Amino acid sequence: MKRKLALAMAVCLTISALVGCGQTPADTQGAQSAQQESTEAENTEKEAAPEEDAQSTEAAADDTQTSGELPDVPVTIRFATQSMDRETSVRYQVLEQFQKDYPNVTLEIEESPGNDLITKINTDVMGDNTPDMFTFWRPEAKWNVDKYVEKGAIADLTDWINEDEFFTDLFPEYAWKTSTVNDRIYCLPKENFYVEFLVNKEIFEQYNLELPTDWDKLVTACNALRENGVIPWTVDTKEGMDDSSRIFNAIINRAVGNSKGLELLKGNESFQQEDVIRALDYFLEVTVGNAPEDAAALDSSQIITKYLNTGKAAMILNNVSLVDKNLTDDIFDKLVPLDFPLTPVSVIDKPSLEQDLTQLVYIGADGWNDADKQPYLKELARRLVSRETAKLYVEEERGIVPHLGLEVDESKITDLQREASAIAENSDGDKWLLSFAKAGPVDEFRRVINEAWAGKYASGEELAKALDDVLYGK
Repeated sequence: MKRKLALAMAVCLTISALVGCGQTPADTQGAQSAQQESTEAENTEKEAAPEEDAQSTEAAADDTQTSGELPDVPVTIRFATQSMDRETSVRYQVLEQFQKDYPNVTLEIEESPGNDLITKINTDVMGDNTPDMFTFWRPEAKWNVDKYVEKGAIADLTDWINEDEFFTDLFPEYAWKTSTVNDRIYCLPKENFYVEFLVNKEIFEQYNLELPTDWDKLVTACNALRENGVIPWTVDTKEGMDDSSRIFNAIINRAVGNSKGLELLKGNESFQQEDVIRALDYFLEVTVGNAPEDAAALDSSQIITKYLNTGKAAMILNNVSLVDKNLTDDIFDKLVPLDFPLTPVSVIDKPSLEQDLTQLVYIGADGWNDADKQPYLKELARRLVSRETAKLYVEEERGIVPHLGLEVDESKITDLQREASAIAENSDGDKWLLSFAKAGPVDEFRRVINEAWAGKYASGEELAKALDDVLYGK
């Protein structure tokens, strides 16, 4: 749906903390192949103090302005994104400030709820109607971005990024790698995700259970909690959702490795191998019978609200943004972030976790090639991914961003966020196992994993056969 933006205000958003090692834009020219998914959680949006945010946005706008004057000609920019809460969204406030600063520019904002944005962008690209700028997921086959590149629908930003000092030491190396396809950069990092493992320590203390810092303690906790009427896992098994596969992914990444896990989901490896079957046995050991009875009827937000926030469930392993935006204030102090334990047989030496970019900024090739429009597209893109914007996103929306060198107001960050972020920073990052899987097999994979939670498969061997059958007919 198109809406003309002609308002005025201000604010710039986004940032959090994640992994390490900075890199200048020039260094990214040799970055190899695109990185993986995240989750498809929608952007969290927290209420901000209007006067303070307006000042921050205007300051951020000043910092990102280009040195030269932009052409004073009428320009229309189509901007596509997920639906925003226009009262609280930092992203929307950035757009408002941009419109205020450049009244000659008409922003046409095209919003789509959640994953409907995928259908919208696919339709636009295939119809030669690509928006001038849009926020979207990683440049991977899972999201069809490889087809956008092949079609020439999105701009190659490599030369601009390598020449513009704005990008120097702005993002870590992994972020530029994720933004790269065939050694060319097609998008700008904006937000990222990691998977966090949270445990309600009060519940564990109540039943004299040790925190699940190793595999045996995790298995013991699952069994004891269930026997005492406490649901071990806050997890939904709703059709089309990926929350139920987070534990599966973590176990596969430990027991056989992330690289092999990706090949399994691409169909290049069979699940019916000894090490994979053993990993699936681990998965069944800690999941069967350990989800809420109505897990299939509730979505992620509902399951957290009903079970984690009320103390009816003891643990959760899921996307940090999805989890944190649904937590109530009184549950924060009861939760402790931990490393998800290594499996008894593991191919890695220390726990890892899924983490990568989840939202990036793309520019349409036609808009980029418009001499009048390109300078404004550059300026808007800078504002959307600036440190100042990232800072506000972290402070006001509990957001997660990949930026380097951010200075966040510690009073606006919870202890839980700080501790979980520290774990992520010190952990090796795994790519989401479904990053390069085909759409049809992915749907079947989700179904089988949900059936496993419900107890349909008695052994890892049965589950392995089912996965081979439904995924690629092996």
